[in-house]
Order: sequence, then C-alpha cells, then structure tokens
Amino acid sequence: MGKAEETKARVERAALTLFVARGVTETTTREIAMAASIAEGTIYRHFPSKEQLALDLFLRHHRALAEALAGAAQRAQGLRAQIDAIVRCYCAWADDDWTLFAYHLLTQHMFLAMVPEGTPNPVDVLRGVIVQAMAAGEIPSRDADLATAAAIGTVMQPATYKLYGRFEGPLGAHANFFAEAAWAVLSVKEA
Repeated sequence: MGKAEETKARVERAALTLFVARGVTETTTREIAMAASIAEGTIYRHFPSKEQLALDLFLRHHRALAEALAGAAQRAQGLRAQIDAIVRCYCAWADDDWTLFAYHLLTQHMFLAMVPEGTPNPVDVLRGVIVQAMAAGEIPSRDADLATAAAIGTVMQPATYKLYGRFEGPLGAHANFFAEAAWAVLSVKEA
C-alpha cells in the first residue's frame, strides 16, 4: 500500500470511528483530520466532502456485504443450509470489524435511498433465496418482503441491541440461535 492509500485508509478509519460515536452530521472534517493525524485539507485530496466520504464508506460496505452473503448462499444447498450460511456470514462480518458494521447499521436509513440502482444489496440476497425456496415448496408461500423482513429481524435486531449496549460479545457466538430463529420464522405455516 502506497503512502496515498495509507493516508486514505487512516482518514476512513478515523471517520468511521467518529461517525459511529458522534454521527455523520455532528462530526467535522477537522475532527477527522485530528484523529487521522493529518492536515484537514488532506481529506479533500481523497474525498470532495465529508458527506461523500460517509456515502462512499456506506456503499463500499453495503456492496461487499451483499457479495459476501450471495457467495455464502451459493455455496450451500437448500434453504436451511443457505439461511445458516447467510447468518454465519453476516455475524462474521459484524465480528470482524464491529466499527464498520455498526456504521452500516446506524447510517442505513440515511444512505439507502442513495444506493445506485443495480448495486448488490444484502436484503435482496436473502429475498432471492426466500423466493426460490417458496417456488420450490421448501417453505410456505407468503409475501416475500414480509418473510424477508421477519427473517432479517432475527439477527438484525440483536445486532442493534449490541450496538446500544444491551448485550455484549460476538454475534457469531449466537449464530446457531439466529439461524434457527430465522428458519422458524420462514417455515411457520399460516393459520
């Protein structure tokens, strides 16, 4: 990694840490520069604005997480195995870099509307798996978006609880529970 790439990486890491702690709006470029041990103007060599820096960080993680989840699902056979693989992948991403993961979780409502059409999306990965499973008769047919939301909630809500200090430790330690909960939600028959 060259000096410019190293500096950019320091700026991004400093920004992530501050964005998670203080929020994107409340964080200044001066604070980012101080945390990265650079002059404030150096930020603008890499990013046209703080807002673009924040969006770039979100989009890169959003795309990479979607691609990782899709890869995990493709390597598994059958819905139950795919759900397990997706949950374990999601937990591994969270545990590998909690700051980046927390940033994505905290800023999703700010940036989802700005995701370019055609960009891989973590929700679409799971939705696609669920739609295929419904078509194959592996789970009852129902509204695919509702089923996706319910399944995602079994792991995303605990991640949100962790974010706000309501439980500690790695998400991966609970991956079996999350996967079983997602499976239970998806396989429930309507009355």
